[in-house]
Amino acid sequence: MALDSIWQQQLTLVCYGNEFLADKLPIEQFKQHPIFNQHLLQFRDLMSQHLLAQHFQVWLEQLKQQGVTRLSLHHTQLLNNEKNPNPNVELLRYPHFIISHAPKQNIAWMCGNERAEWYNADDDYEFPNKQKIDLRLETLWHFELNAVLMKKIQVDLNAPDWEEIDDYLTAQIFSSPYAASLAPIQNVEFIGDQTDTNTAAALLPMQYHAQLANDLLYQLDELQKQLSQQHHLNKDSEAAHSTKQEQDFSEKVDNLFSKLIVKVANHYQSAQRKVVLSPLAAEEITTDNVLPFKSKPKAAEQQHVSSKHVVGLIFMIFIICIAAYYFGF
Repeated sequence: MALDSIWQQQLTLVCYGNEFLADKLPIEQFKQHPIFNQHLLQFRDLMSQHLLAQHFQVWLEQLKQQGVTRLSLHHTQLLNNEKNPNPNVELLRYPHFIISHAPKQNIAWMCGNERAEWYNADDDYEFPNKQKIDLRLETLWHFELNAVLMKKIQVDLNAPDWEEIDDYLTAQIFSSPYAASLAPIQNVEFIGDQTDTNTAAALLPMQYHAQLANDLLYQLDELQKQLSQQHHLNKDSEAAHSTKQEQDFSEKVDNLFSKLIVKVANHYQSAQRKVVLSPLAAEEITTDNVLPFKSKPKAAEQQHVSSKHVVGLIFMIFIICIAAYYFGF
């Protein structure tokens, strides 16, 4: 099953929010980002259920005043062993949740719904069509994280090896026969599912040129849409049906996609593609187009260097022997 699209709002909120907290981007430049169109994000306290902020602008400005230095995104699996302290609020098992980091306090912000005391049905109440609200309302609930959980959170904050991530996704996902129809695309700006394409903007701040992150998000999003469309076609067809292998691959895509989103949200600044230059175009090599990736010396070069050392050592021993013979050392 494809990821709920709320991850796009969470990702944008974390990335652009961090730029605001670091005084690198005024909030006026992204508070009307089109990814938030038809979405209303509110922020409440989980214990008291009090409304803390009616919009993410108010939320971010208050976080900054409280000394919050950064936001991060994490997978909700980390909260599997945590108990909801307020039974009046249903915390939704969306794939991701946000953490705000301050020197003395780390707060989780998780999507959830208030429970209506007089409504006990399992499904949400269905409003008449003319009484429905067009906006998608999401409430993010505030609760403090314990120190044990923060040790697990720290793993997501460690710098990743983007080249290794790229190679792994290529081997596990993009090289699969189920991804054969996916066209290889590079140098895109991933904008997500935005309702107003006339004012579309990238989900990631573009001043960092996080090309690898944009490309991987775009490709996995496109692949997920193709798999979802194929699933519906098979479901509607009496003759065709999804095989177990196809279902397993779709679940694998969802799982790796959700993990990639965490890496992108927390480390997109370094998610650049390694520049591969032709050995015949040495004159084109400049410090501007080479990224600081360290590479190991080739085996042939190592063998050549080792051979020179051995020859030099033998020559020195030969000279010492001659000197010892003539001068009686």
